[in-house]
Formats: sequence, C-alpha cells, structure tokens
Amino acid sequence: MKNILTIASKEFLDTLRDRRTLLMMIVVPVLVFPIVFTLANRLQSRVFQKEQERALQVGLINLDPGNDLADFLREYPGTVVVEASDADTLTALIRSDSLQVGIVIEPGFAGQIEALQSGRVRVMFSATKLTVKDRIDRILDQYADRKLEDRIRAHGFAPGFVRPLEQEAVNVASTQEVIGKLAGGILPYLFVIFCFMGGMYPAIDLFTGEKERKTLETVLTTPVSRLEILTGKMIVIVSAGILSALLAILGLYVAFQATADLPDMFASVVGEMLNISFLLLTLLMLIPLTVFFAGIMVPVTIYAKSYKEAQSMLTPFTFLIIFPAMVGLLPGVEYTVTTALIPIVNISLATKEILAGTIHIPHLILTIVSLFTYAALAVGFCVRWFGSETNVLR
Repeated sequence: MKNILTIASKEFLDTLRDRRTLLMMIVVPVLVFPIVFTLANRLQSRVFQKEQERALQVGLINLDPGNDLADFLREYPGTVVVEASDADTLTALIRSDSLQVGIVIEPGFAGQIEALQSGRVRVMFSATKLTVKDRIDRILDQYADRKLEDRIRAHGFAPGFVRPLEQEAVNVASTQEVIGKLAGGILPYLFVIFCFMGGMYPAIDLFTGEKERKTLETVLTTPVSRLEILTGKMIVIVSAGILSALLAILGLYVAFQATADLPDMFASVVGEMLNISFLLLTLLMLIPLTVFFAGIMVPVTIYAKSYKEAQSMLTPFTFLIIFPAMVGLLPGVEYTVTTALIPIVNISLATKEILAGTIHIPHLILTIVSLFTYAALAVGFCVRWFGSETNVLR
C-alpha cells in the first residue's frame, strides 16, 4: 500500500505540473458553464428585448375593402401596416427583411364574418424569424375574440354556448419531478463527458508521456510490482476524472447563481444538486464509471507510441460516450432493468430519477453493481495488458 501511495503522490505532482492537463481538468469544468450561461442569457435577453421594442412591420393585401380587420391592424399598438400590391411583392419584402409578416385578406371576408362564418386570411412569414409568428398570432387572436364576443352578445347567448367544455388541468407531478426529469437528462450528459475528458490527458501523460520522456523503463526497474505501479497511476487518472465532474457541478451552480432571471423552479433543482444524498449517490456511480473509463484509456495510452497518437486514438471514444449519454435526453426512454445494466445510459437515467425524487431503489442498486462489475473487468484487462512487455515497450 505504501508503494502505491508513493507512486500516486509522485504522479499527482507530475500531473499538476502539466498545464494542458490542468486546463482540461480544472479550468474548463469550472469556467465553461458560467461563461456559456452568462453569454447565452445576455444574448437571449438582448434579442428578446430588441424584438419586443421593434415595431411589427405588417404588409397588407386587402382584397375585401369592406372589412374591419384592416382598420384593426392599423390601429393596433406597435404595428406599422404597409400596403402591398400582390403576393409576390409581399414575399420578396419579407424575404429581404423589409417586412416581418404579411396579411392577405381574402375576398368575401366581411360577408363571411357577417354570416357567422369564418373569415379567411393568409399569413405570410419567414420561419427564420422566431418571434414574428407568435406576435401576429396574438394580434389575430384578439380580433377573433372580439368578434366572438360580438356574436355572443348579438344573439343573447351565454359564453358557455360556444365553449361547452370547461377544462381544468391538474398536474399531479410535483415541480421537482417536472424539472428533475428535464434537467436530470442534461446533468449526467455533462458529468460523463467531463469524467472522460478530465481523465484522458493524465492517462496520456502518465503512460504515453512516460514513453516519450524515456522514463517508463526506469519506473519498471524499481523494486515495485507492476500491479502497484498501475494502481498508483490509475488512482491519479480516476481522481482527475472525478475532480473534473465535481468542478463541473460547481461551475453549473455558479452559472445558475449568476443568472439573474433564473425561474424559482430551476433554483430548486440547483438546491437538489447540492443535496448531500444526491452528491453521494452521484459519486457512487461516477467512481466506478471513471474506473471503467480508465480501463479503456490505459491500454490505449500504453499501446500508443507518442502523445499525438494517443490523443488521436482516444478522441473517437469521446463520440462513442456522447451517444449513450444523450439517451437521458430522449423522451420515452424509461429506467428499467435492461437500461439499468447499460453503462452510461444507466447513469443518465438514474440521475434523472434521483433529481425527480422518483428513483426505484432496486434499479439503482442494479446500476451500481453493474458499474462496479464493468470497472472490475476493465481493471483486470488493464493488469493483463500492462503485464505484457510487448505492449509496454512497443
């Protein structure tokens, strides 16, 4: 045990001297979320405010001069109505951003309204302008509501005449469940990526880097078993991955705190993230997962001849990890006995259930046991691989 701790402490010091490793292990996880959230929040607020302050430029083709919709549009606050001659001209003006939306009032519109029918209009817009359709829909809905009220009053009907069903929606899921199901799919996706990325560069440096520096042979000649050497190095790799994931949680918390307009229900999720039980359960799953990742990275870095080769060989694994991590974001994927056995997928779904407060304990136990099993198999493979002179001294 003393030899393992000596090797681990020595490798920790070497790792902390490497700027590239520190950048990926500490700086990126801590800063990436505050920077992204701050920039995204400011950009969204600026765009939304700009769109709301901007007058809605409405191109109008009125093919039925006897209607009152045209007057309603002209008098509506925040709209500027521009008369257009034909649909082609209107389309060209919208595509060139001279107009935001076009309204074509079809012939016979006023007669249809008077006959208690539905008046027909065409709304022309560009789907690339995200808020335009919503703004014009609100305006036309107000006109439709006004006409409906006039019809109800004119015929002496009660409001229930046109609305025979009154629906009362009762959400039986708590706020924690709703937000947990949503945020719970994103969080493990981030944790898993940082666990892998945080351990990748130390793994490359501790094995391939030692090869390039011609120091690996020296380490192997010391009176320490290969198992102890491998264990000491893997402790550093796993610690780096776990540290990156924890710093990612810290960075996410800082980002949420720095976001001024964060809804209260999201703030409750942040509180759940900092709950001791959540952190302990997350660590209980991330530790064997990171050991499993180390079991993938160590053989590759032992086999590679250079830092560049190791990096190019490990980079594709990042994409293989992303896909199962994204499963937690997909609707309809349930946390079952089968999914509890699939590595990465099980963490993604389990984290979602933990945050939502709906975790099924037998499934969670199955997930943890399976992760430790995969970790043990990966370590066993590493021991055999590291024990081969052909692989180590390639």
